[in-house]
Amino acid sequence: MLIVCIIIAVFAAAADQVTKALIFGHDGAFIPGLIRFESVENRGMVWGLGNGMNGFTIAISVFTVFVIAILIFVMIKYRAHMTKLIGICLAAIIGGAIGNLIDRFALGFVRDFICTEFISFPVFNVADCFVTCGAILLGVLLIFTKSGHRFVSAVFPDEKKKNAPSEVE
Repeated sequence: MLIVCIIIAVFAAAADQVTKALIFGHDGAFIPGLIRFESVENRGMVWGLGNGMNGFTIAISVFTVFVIAILIFVMIKYRAHMTKLIGICLAAIIGGAIGNLIDRFALGFVRDFICTEFISFPVFNVADCFVTCGAILLGVLLIFTKSGHRFVSAVFPDEKKKNAPSEVE
């Protein structure tokens, strides 16, 4: 299962970097009325928040590396309790985060280029799609499924239950 997760994370980061290389700087309609390409240098964080705040973006980038490390640790340590779908979600989040970190560290900004025309929404990229979809599906799995509850219980065991005296003595 870990090999599949590694492949998915590498695919997500690679897909992000390839689409940025191919599309960034080539603005125009993609699906008229729905999506267009609009190249934006995001020097802030999510949706341009903190734009121009160098210390802030450095701190968030370091924090992102820390979170990626924690997610990888959790995937390895609790792999016996992790379903394939939970692993896929974690891998998508990790891969998308790495895709944006590559931009942040190599260029000093993240290349965003997907712009929705049917709603007013900030410009985003493929990495953002992997992180967002992975996080939403992971949240749904952890909250609403038995396998998700078992995974959460494995990662965060209930100390009260573990230390409670047995009822039969």
